[in-house]
Order: sequence, then C-alpha cells, then structure tokens
Amino acid sequence: MAEAKKVAKKGGKEPFCTQSQLKDAFPLFQDRKTKLLPLNDVPYVLRACGLTIYGEEEVKIKGEVEKVDGMGKPVSFQTLQDWMTENATNYQRSYDDAYNALNTLCYQGLIAEEKTTVVRIAHLRHLVGEVGDKIPADTFNKILKADDTIKSDTVPLDEFISFLQK
Repeated sequence: MAEAKKVAKKGGKEPFCTQSQLKDAFPLFQDRKTKLLPLNDVPYVLRACGLTIYGEEEVKIKGEVEKVDGMGKPVSFQTLQDWMTENATNYQRSYDDAYNALNTLCYQGLIAEEKTTVVRIAHLRHLVGEVGDKIPADTFNKILKADDTIKSDTVPLDEFISFLQK
C-alpha cells in the first residue's frame, strides 16, 4: 500500500513543503547540450525541489556551489546533489514559519485588509508580481485556476495555506 504524503499541520515543525528529488527538477533547468545548470538558476532549482531560499541566501548558496565547478561557471548535477545532501535541511521551513510569514503580510495590509487574515487575491497577485522572483499576473492566474480551490476574490489564510501545500 502506498504511503500518504505527510502534510505539515498548524503548530507543526515538519517541513511546510514536501521535498522532491533533484533528479526531477534539474533537467527542467539544465542546458540541453552541456547538461549543466547556469549558476543563476541554482536558487530556482532548489525552490523547485521544495526548499525555501530567501533572497539574501542566494548569493551564499551560489558561492558554495561555484567553488566546486569553477567561479561563475555552470554547475553539474553532482555538485548540486552533494550540496543538497549536506545543506537541504537548513532550507526546509516549517508550517509555523510559513504561517507566521503570511500572517505578518496579512496584518501589515500587504495581502489582506489591515489586521485581518482574509487574503485578497488581487493584493497577493500584485505582491508576487513586484517582489522576489516576480511571478507575472497571467502565470499567477494559471496557478490558481489549475486547482480550482480558490473561487472568489478573497480566501481565509488557513484555506490559502492548505492550497499552497497541494
């Protein structure tokens, strides 16, 4: 019988996202001819594997992996696999971390009406389009429509977190 995926629950210290294997994400980003990963894509691949990499951590991580394959040079699968084996647990954030971060954004009025925990989709769409990896509005809309869980312009924070964990 297949084992069900363990989903982190409120108040839990388990990782918020399930970590996937590097072998599943690396080929999506690698150069098709050289089979190497551009150095600038390292954080994207790690995020695709379920790790939470903050902006200020990107430089440190890229510095660690480029020491192996050469400064400024593309990264091999083995180099990134070795890095993940040694460091991945440092970048697995808990449910509490995710909840607290989103709750703060709500109470600051960045993704909700100030001091509420009802996420306004329009505010969230604007925020993710302007900060960090800058997800375009049409991509954001495709993500929401793919699951069909969020059907209105607002969603309670707990429901939104459940949606993110899918």
